[in-house]
Amino acid sequence: MRRISPLVVTVVIALTIAVAPAWVGAAEEKKPSTESMKTTVSDSWITAKTKIAMFADSRAPGTAVNVETTKGMVFLRGKVETADEKKAAEDIARGIEGVQGVRNELQVVPGSAAKVVEAKDDEITTQVKSRIKADPKLNSLGVRTDNGVVTLQGQLPSIMESARASQMAREVPGVRAVRNDTTYDSPKASLDTDRRGARAASMRKGSTTTDRPLAAKVQPDVRAAQEKLRDKGYDPGPIDGIWGPRTAAAVREYQRKEKMTVTNRLDTETLGKLEVAPKRPQSP
Repeated sequence: MRRISPLVVTVVIALTIAVAPAWVGAAEEKKPSTESMKTTVSDSWITAKTKIAMFADSRAPGTAVNVETTKGMVFLRGKVETADEKKAAEDIARGIEGVQGVRNELQVVPGSAAKVVEAKDDEITTQVKSRIKADPKLNSLGVRTDNGVVTLQGQLPSIMESARASQMAREVPGVRAVRNDTTYDSPKASLDTDRRGARAASMRKGSTTTDRPLAAKVQPDVRAAQEKLRDKGYDPGPIDGIWGPRTAAAVREYQRKEKMTVTNRLDTETLGKLEVAPKRPQSP
């Protein structure tokens, strides 16, 4: 019988020990983790799953609810007949895997008035589209109207065009508010360009006044009011403490619905109604 050299045995054992961890590591890498699977849930998957759940639940009129998802945030839009249906739709959406939050923008419109509202909304949408179509920078925007509230969506060159689009839509008769969901490229760069342009124009005119900073200041009571408005079903835009067109529109709509004097400002009466204690001079 041929004997195996001790040197050969030693080499074989060393190679086995060196290679084994690689096998184990490769096997472990192939095991899918729950966390990695969760990150693969796409917005389109969430939208589809939410719609399926809406259609399967008798509490919510699935066909009346428009569902859109952006980065895990679900937007519910359309018209329902009761507040219970509106709440049920939100509850269903919040129960879907991967949902980061829900913006419930459903309008409660009684069935008897729904057809009249639809007719008016169609007319408003047509007029808004007609206005923005004449502007080359705005004519690609999507327009939808729900109970007099116009929603604008699409990509724009800068925040200035976004603001102009809101103004054009708001000027159409019958528009109660404008939800501006547009996005724009390099917002900071656009702001810097506008600042340089304004400074250059001032210098050409020989102005000696000091340029005012264009950066908006965060105001505590504006942020608190934005949170209160959002909780009450209004859309103040980002909860950032900065007074802007969307916050102003939300305040105006809140004042109108609460039968208050419409001042378009966070005055003392409005802050009190929202249960917000003023922490600074009133917003302009």
